Amino acid sequence: MKKFLILIAAATLSMAAVSCQKHETGETGRIPENILKSFSEMYPEASDVNWATKGQYAVANFTLPQTMGGSNNAWYEKSDGKWDMTEMDIRYEDLPEAVRNAFESSEYGQWRVDDVDMIERHGVDIIYVIEAEGTQDGRPVEIDLYYSPDGILVKKVIDADENYDYEDFIIPEPAGSIEEFINQNYPEARIIDIDIEHGYTEVEIIDGRTVRELLFGENATWIYTKTEMRRSDVPQEIMGIFESSEYSAYRIDDIDHYVTAEKGEFYRFELETPEDDFEIDIFADGTITVADKNWGNPGGTEPGDGGQGGNIEKFIEENYPGARIIEKDYDDGYIEVEILHDGREKNIYFNGGEEWVWSEWDVRLQELPQAVSDAVSAQYPDYRIDDCEYTESPQGEWYRIEIERGDREIELRISPDGTIL
Repeated sequence: MKKFLILIAAATLSMAAVSCQKHETGETGRIPENILKSFSEMYPEASDVNWATKGQYAVANFTLPQTMGGSNNAWYEKSDGKWDMTEMDIRYEDLPEAVRNAFESSEYGQWRVDDVDMIERHGVDIIYVIEAEGTQDGRPVEIDLYYSPDGILVKKVIDADENYDYEDFIIPEPAGSIEEFINQNYPEARIIDIDIEHGYTEVEIIDGRTVRELLFGENATWIYTKTEMRRSDVPQEIMGIFESSEYSAYRIDDIDHYVTAEKGEFYRFELETPEDDFEIDIFADGTITVADKNWGNPGGTEPGDGGQGGNIEKFIEENYPGARIIEKDYDDGYIEVEILHDGREKNIYFNGGEEWVWSEWDVRLQELPQAVSDAVSAQYPDYRIDDCEYTESPQGEWYRIEIERGDREIELRISPDGTIL
């Protein structure tokens, strides 16, 4: 376990005690002495210290000479005084070289850096968060990029809530058998995040330079390990099985590698067709099955679940009445919620502040408005429609049409009245 405790031997405990005397009373109550003592020992040069309580935590907001007067926050559990997390503002120049290099060589490397945070948590690696501003799909975007100290990007969040304080990034205490399982099966792994909800524990690790997600059920029973795969990294024999199958003409949208307790090892292909999206599981022995999306799914307990008082669930309830949430996950910085509504699978996207950004779902060719079909035929008479999706957003609605002729592919956005956007 790595620590980054800022200790200045020359500072005296009397100075620290003075800096810690400023704390809130009244509604927040008095901060326990064991927490004040722990804080003064960890941060003897802290000044402008203000204490508050938030739920089960006592939180110190303070400044340090080393952070150029920036605002820092240390979180302690009120029940036993245990330190859980410190979020510190740091300069971009103070990031590890590996993190700077990873950011500058990424697609966001030319974006303006707005802020840099260092997140230190009990029992796990430090995480660095670069907040950058730029333009994506023609609109201004803020993105939070989470990096490990060796420059591995572990998480992206688009347009996070401006008041987000990393509370849900605090690591809960997992069952001892979970840590034992990880140590035995991934001895070089570093734990990045742990979520415990509805009886399931989801653990994100960095194994070497590979990010993996482990899911545990009741009694800390291991269910699966999932790893996102690039197409080029999928074994040739698996790609050969796919290419010789009845699904070979379908477009591959995503591939995940699963190692499971129940089904063994397989690769899950997410496929797109003009009619629908679906997933298949390919096993090394050549077996192909249509994926059961409910298998191993902890009932939609992934990112965004209740983080803002159930804003996501409330939005879906109001706008897609009767919908059933199938899955939640992060997709390129957005919270993607897959629902079943009116007999159709739909994907609803929210930013990091749980604000609705857009919704989309597949439509059949015969469902396209006549004006849309006519617009494609008139403008591209020699092309074939390959895929159709309907999109609605706060900015309006349109159809995304993929057309092809031979090896050439074009993507169109067409409004319901047939206007090509």
